[in-house]
Amino acid sequence: MEILVGFVVLIGAVALVNLLLTLAVVRRLRLMSEQPTTRSAAPPELDELPAGRPVPPFRGRTLTGEPIAADDLLGHETVFAFFDTGCSVCKTTIPKLVGHADANGLKPGQVVVVIGDGGGEPDEYARELDGAATVIVEPRLGPVAQEFGIQGVPAFVRADAEGVVMRSGTSVAALAPVSA
Repeated sequence: MEILVGFVVLIGAVALVNLLLTLAVVRRLRLMSEQPTTRSAAPPELDELPAGRPVPPFRGRTLTGEPIAADDLLGHETVFAFFDTGCSVCKTTIPKLVGHADANGLKPGQVVVVIGDGGGEPDEYARELDGAATVIVEPRLGPVAQEFGIQGVPAFVRADAEGVVMRSGTSVAALAPVSA
């Protein structure tokens, strides 16, 4: 009988400790939910290409075979997007990029999309971007992506008319105008 009483006391003590810990967790969760969130309005920038850095002196060829270089894009704001055919997120992001270009009145010469061919169908990507962007197809994280220092896709860069990066990030939201 004494052993049974000992077990009951032990189980009661464990239950009491469990209850106290649960109450502490609930209290902490309430405190956390009452604190204002300090989320930044802007998405994080790409470490490899932060605002204020000049667009690298890249050279490439468009799908039509025309040469394109960083100097060709000076004089107007330019958006750069980096995709890979092996990236499922990239494919779903193309319509958002096209929508951004349309909403901001960007001409195809102001939207440069670099598609890394990671074993997919670059032509399918190019068809979706037809008439909305200048398209460069290269090997996965090829020469142009390397010039920009891109380490992952999707990646987006917004540059001003002087060729200076205004914003960069991993979503189309990174292309939004810089708030004053």
